[in-house]
Amino acid sequence: MLVGLSHDADSIRRSFKHVWKVRHRFTLKQIVSHALGIRNLYNNFVELMELEEKHGVRSTFFIPVVFFSLDELEDVLKELVKGGWEIGLHYVAEPIQRRALLRLEKTMLEEKIEHTVNGVRTHNLAVNKELLRLYAEEGFIYDSSYRMEEVGQSTPFMISSEVSLTEVPIGVMDTDLFGRLHLSENKALRYVLHKLRTCKEAGEKAFTLLFHQESYSMKGGRIYSKILEEVVSSTEAYKISELLDKLRERSVEEA
Repeated sequence: MLVGLSHDADSIRRSFKHVWKVRHRFTLKQIVSHALGIRNLYNNFVELMELEEKHGVRSTFFIPVVFFSLDELEDVLKELVKGGWEIGLHYVAEPIQRRALLRLEKTMLEEKIEHTVNGVRTHNLAVNKELLRLYAEEGFIYDSSYRMEEVGQSTPFMISSEVSLTEVPIGVMDTDLFGRLHLSENKALRYVLHKLRTCKEAGEKAFTLLFHQESYSMKGGRIYSKILEEVVSSTEAYKISELLDKLRERSVEEA
Protein backbone atom coordinates (compact mmCIF):
# COMPACT_ATOMS: atom_id res chain seq x y z
CA MET A 1 0.00 0.00 0.00
CA LEU A 2 1.18 3.50 -0.89
CA VAL A 3 0.87 6.46 1.49
CA GLY A 4 0.13 10.01 0.39
CA LEU A 5 1.51 12.89 2.46
CA SER A 6 -0.31 16.21 2.61
CA HIS A 7 -0.53 19.41 4.65
CA ASP A 8 -3.13 22.17 4.66
CA ALA A 9 -2.00 25.71 5.51
CA ASP A 10 -4.93 27.43 7.20
CA SER A 11 -2.72 30.00 8.93
CA ILE A 12 0.92 31.06 9.14
CA ARG A 13 0.86 33.20 12.29
CA ARG A 14 -1.06 33.83 15.48
CA SER A 15 -0.86 36.57 18.09
CA PHE A 16 0.76 35.95 21.45
CA LYS A 17 -2.68 36.37 22.99
CA HIS A 18 -3.88 33.36 21.00
CA VAL A 19 -0.76 31.33 21.82
CA TRP A 20 -1.26 32.04 25.51
CA LYS A 21 -4.90 31.00 25.28
CA VAL A 22 -3.86 27.59 23.89
CA ARG A 23 -0.63 27.38 25.88
CA HIS A 24 -1.36 23.77 26.85
CA ARG A 25 -0.38 22.86 23.27
CA PHE A 26 3.15 24.22 23.63
CA THR A 27 6.18 23.96 25.88
CA LEU A 28 7.26 26.90 28.02
CA LYS A 29 10.33 27.32 25.82
CA GLN A 30 8.15 27.56 22.71
CA ILE A 31 5.86 30.15 24.32
CA VAL A 32 8.81 32.31 25.36
CA SER A 33 10.40 32.08 21.91
CA HIS A 34 7.12 33.12 20.29
CA ALA A 35 6.70 36.03 22.71
CA LEU A 36 10.23 37.28 21.96
CA GLY A 37 9.73 36.95 18.21
CA ILE A 38 12.43 34.28 17.94
CA ARG A 39 10.12 31.56 16.61
CA ASN A 40 6.79 31.74 14.80
CA LEU A 41 5.05 28.62 16.08
CA TYR A 42 2.47 28.68 13.26
CA ASN A 43 4.89 28.76 10.34
CA ASN A 44 6.47 25.32 10.06
CA PHE A 45 7.19 25.03 6.35
CA VAL A 46 10.96 24.91 6.75
CA GLU A 47 10.74 22.39 9.60
CA LEU A 48 8.48 20.11 7.57
CA MET A 49 10.78 20.39 4.56
CA GLU A 50 13.78 19.45 6.70
CA LEU A 51 11.92 16.51 8.25
CA GLU A 52 10.75 15.12 4.93
CA GLU A 53 14.11 15.75 3.31
CA LYS A 54 15.68 13.71 6.12
CA HIS A 55 13.41 10.77 5.24
CA GLY A 56 13.79 11.24 1.48
CA VAL A 57 10.11 11.93 0.83
CA ARG A 58 8.02 14.79 -0.54
CA SER A 59 4.48 15.89 0.28
CA THR A 60 1.71 18.11 -1.06
CA PHE A 61 0.96 21.47 0.55
CA PHE A 62 -2.54 22.88 -0.04
CA ILE A 63 -2.24 26.66 0.06
CA PRO A 64 -5.14 29.13 0.40
CA VAL A 65 -5.11 32.45 -1.40
CA VAL A 66 -7.55 34.37 0.82
CA PHE A 67 -6.35 33.74 4.40
CA PHE A 68 -3.04 35.60 4.11
CA SER A 69 -0.96 37.34 1.48
CA LEU A 70 0.93 34.93 -0.73
CA ASP A 71 3.72 37.51 -0.82
CA GLU A 72 4.60 36.42 2.71
CA LEU A 73 5.23 32.86 1.50
CA GLU A 74 6.51 33.50 -2.00
CA ASP A 75 10.11 32.47 -1.32
CA VAL A 76 9.24 29.31 0.63
CA LEU A 77 6.59 28.26 -1.90
CA LYS A 78 9.05 28.57 -4.77
CA GLU A 79 11.61 26.65 -2.70
CA LEU A 80 9.06 23.89 -2.17
CA VAL A 81 8.39 23.60 -5.91
CA LYS A 82 12.09 23.75 -6.71
CA GLY A 83 12.79 21.01 -4.17
CA GLY A 84 10.20 18.62 -5.59
CA TRP A 85 7.28 19.23 -3.24
CA GLU A 86 3.81 19.82 -4.67
CA ILE A 87 1.56 22.85 -4.22
CA GLY A 88 -2.21 22.43 -4.41
CA LEU A 89 -5.00 24.97 -3.92
CA HIS A 90 -6.81 25.10 -0.59
CA TYR A 91 -10.01 26.55 -2.00
CA VAL A 92 -12.37 28.51 0.23
CA ALA A 93 -15.80 27.89 -1.27
CA GLU A 94 -18.14 30.88 -1.51
CA PRO A 95 -21.94 30.68 -1.94
CA ILE A 96 -21.93 32.83 -5.10
CA GLN A 97 -19.75 33.25 -8.21
CA ARG A 98 -17.79 30.13 -7.38
CA ARG A 99 -16.36 29.62 -10.85
CA ALA A 100 -14.96 33.13 -11.04
CA LEU A 101 -13.44 32.98 -7.56
CA LEU A 102 -12.02 29.49 -8.09
CA ARG A 103 -10.41 30.56 -11.35
CA LEU A 104 -9.09 33.71 -9.69
CA GLU A 105 -7.52 31.79 -6.80
CA LYS A 106 -6.04 29.07 -9.02
CA THR A 107 -4.53 31.62 -11.41
CA MET A 108 -3.11 33.73 -8.61
CA LEU A 109 -1.46 30.73 -6.94
CA GLU A 110 -0.02 29.45 -10.22
CA GLU A 111 1.41 32.85 -11.04
CA LYS A 112 2.99 33.12 -7.61
CA ILE A 113 4.70 29.73 -7.70
CA GLU A 114 5.29 29.79 -11.47
CA HIS A 115 3.96 26.26 -11.76
CA THR A 116 0.73 24.48 -12.69
CA VAL A 117 -1.62 23.59 -9.82
CA ASN A 118 -3.22 20.18 -10.40
CA GLY A 119 -4.77 19.40 -7.02
CA VAL A 120 -7.41 21.03 -4.84
CA ARG A 121 -8.76 20.51 -1.34
CA THR A 122 -11.79 22.46 -0.12
CA HIS A 123 -11.33 24.34 3.15
CA ASN A 124 -13.24 22.62 5.99
CA LEU A 125 -13.69 19.73 3.52
CA ALA A 126 -16.93 21.47 2.47
CA VAL A 127 -17.15 19.74 -0.89
CA ASN A 128 -20.16 18.60 -2.91
CA LYS A 129 -20.97 17.29 -6.39
CA GLU A 130 -21.35 20.80 -7.80
CA LEU A 131 -17.84 21.73 -6.65
CA LEU A 132 -16.34 18.51 -7.97
CA ARG A 133 -17.78 19.18 -11.40
CA LEU A 134 -16.47 22.74 -11.25
CA TYR A 135 -12.99 21.54 -10.24
CA ALA A 136 -12.90 19.24 -13.25
CA GLU A 137 -14.12 21.95 -15.61
CA GLU A 138 -11.46 24.35 -14.33
CA GLY A 139 -8.66 21.92 -15.12
CA PHE A 140 -7.85 20.26 -11.81
CA ILE A 141 -6.63 16.67 -12.05
CA TYR A 142 -7.64 15.58 -8.56
CA ASP A 143 -9.57 16.61 -5.47
CA SER A 144 -8.77 15.50 -1.92
CA SER A 145 -11.68 16.76 0.17
CA TYR A 146 -13.49 13.60 1.28
CA ARG A 147 -12.70 11.50 4.33
CA MET A 148 -12.42 7.82 3.48
CA GLU A 149 -15.40 7.07 5.73
CA GLU A 150 -17.58 9.25 3.51
CA VAL A 151 -16.74 7.41 0.28
CA GLY A 152 -16.10 3.94 1.69
CA GLN A 153 -12.46 3.53 0.65
CA SER A 154 -9.00 5.07 1.01
CA THR A 155 -7.84 4.24 -2.53
CA PRO A 156 -8.20 7.09 -5.08
CA PHE A 157 -10.92 6.69 -7.70
CA MET A 158 -12.46 8.51 -10.67
CA ILE A 159 -15.52 10.53 -9.68
CA SER A 160 -17.62 9.43 -12.65
CA SER A 161 -17.64 9.14 -16.41
CA GLU A 162 -19.16 12.62 -16.58
CA VAL A 163 -16.72 14.26 -14.12
CA SER A 164 -13.11 13.77 -15.20
CA LEU A 165 -11.57 14.15 -11.75
CA THR A 166 -9.80 11.74 -9.41
CA GLU A 167 -10.83 11.75 -5.77
CA VAL A 168 -8.04 11.13 -3.24
CA PRO A 169 -9.77 10.24 0.04
CA ILE A 170 -8.25 11.40 3.34
CA GLY A 171 -7.39 8.42 5.52
CA VAL A 172 -6.51 10.39 8.64
CA MET A 173 -6.72 14.09 9.52
CA ASP A 174 -4.92 15.53 12.53
CA THR A 175 -7.82 17.72 13.68
CA ASP A 176 -10.07 14.66 13.88
CA LEU A 177 -7.57 12.94 16.16
CA PHE A 178 -7.32 15.78 18.66
CA GLY A 179 -10.24 18.12 18.05
CA ARG A 180 -12.97 15.50 17.71
CA LEU A 181 -11.71 12.25 19.19
CA HIS A 182 -9.61 13.94 21.90
CA LEU A 183 -6.91 11.29 21.76
CA SER A 184 -3.61 11.52 23.60
CA GLU A 185 -0.51 11.54 21.42
CA ASN A 186 0.26 7.89 22.20
CA LYS A 187 -3.30 6.78 21.46
CA ALA A 188 -3.41 8.90 18.31
CA LEU A 189 -0.21 7.32 17.02
CA ARG A 190 -1.55 3.82 17.69
CA TYR A 191 -4.86 4.76 16.07
CA VAL A 192 -3.22 6.00 12.87
CA LEU A 193 -0.95 2.96 12.55
CA HIS A 194 -3.87 0.62 13.27
CA LYS A 195 -5.96 2.34 10.60
CA LEU A 196 -3.13 2.01 8.10
CA ARG A 197 -2.76 -1.71 8.83
CA THR A 198 -6.53 -2.28 8.64
CA CYS A 199 -6.77 -0.60 5.23
CA LYS A 200 -3.80 -2.56 3.94
CA GLU A 201 -5.28 -5.85 5.13
CA ALA A 202 -8.58 -4.90 3.48
CA GLY A 203 -6.80 -4.61 0.14
CA GLU A 204 -6.69 -0.83 -0.15
CA LYS A 205 -3.94 0.36 -2.48
CA ALA A 206 -3.36 3.81 -0.97
CA PHE A 207 -3.93 5.86 2.18
CA THR A 208 -3.51 9.64 2.48
CA LEU A 209 -2.49 11.56 5.59
CA LEU A 210 -3.49 15.16 6.31
CA PHE A 211 -1.53 17.04 8.95
CA HIS A 212 -1.89 20.84 9.00
CA GLN A 213 1.41 22.67 8.67
CA GLU A 214 0.52 25.04 11.53
CA SER A 215 -0.02 22.14 13.93
CA TYR A 216 3.44 20.61 13.47
CA SER A 217 4.94 22.30 16.56
CA MET A 218 1.87 21.70 18.73
CA LYS A 219 0.96 18.94 21.09
CA GLY A 220 -0.73 16.41 18.83
CA GLY A 221 0.49 17.65 15.48
CA ARG A 222 4.07 16.87 16.38
CA ILE A 223 3.37 13.13 16.15
CA TYR A 224 3.61 13.57 12.37
CA SER A 225 7.35 13.00 12.67
CA LYS A 226 6.77 9.67 14.42
CA ILE A 227 4.12 8.62 11.93
CA LEU A 228 6.41 9.50 9.04
CA GLU A 229 9.21 7.45 10.56
CA GLU A 230 6.90 4.44 10.84
CA VAL A 231 5.52 4.92 7.34
CA VAL A 232 8.83 5.20 5.51
CA SER A 233 10.15 2.12 7.29
CA SER A 234 7.27 -0.08 6.15
CA THR A 235 5.83 1.33 2.93
CA GLU A 236 6.28 3.93 0.18
CA ALA A 237 5.29 7.55 0.79
CA TYR A 238 4.72 10.21 -1.87
CA LYS A 239 3.23 13.59 -2.62
CA ILE A 240 -0.27 13.13 -4.00
CA SER A 241 0.45 13.68 -7.70
CA GLU A 242 3.25 11.13 -7.53
CA LEU A 243 1.03 8.73 -5.60
CA LEU A 244 -1.47 8.84 -8.47
CA ASP A 245 1.31 8.24 -10.99
CA LYS A 246 2.50 5.19 -9.04
CA LEU A 247 -1.02 3.78 -8.86
CA ARG A 248 -1.45 4.18 -12.62
CA GLU A 249 1.88 2.45 -13.25
CA ARG A 250 0.91 -0.48 -11.05
CA SER A 251 -2.49 -0.71 -12.70
CA VAL A 252 -0.84 -1.00 -16.11
CA GLU A 253 1.60 -3.63 -14.84
CA GLU A 254 -1.21 -5.69 -13.31
CA ALA A 255 -3.20 -5.49 -16.54
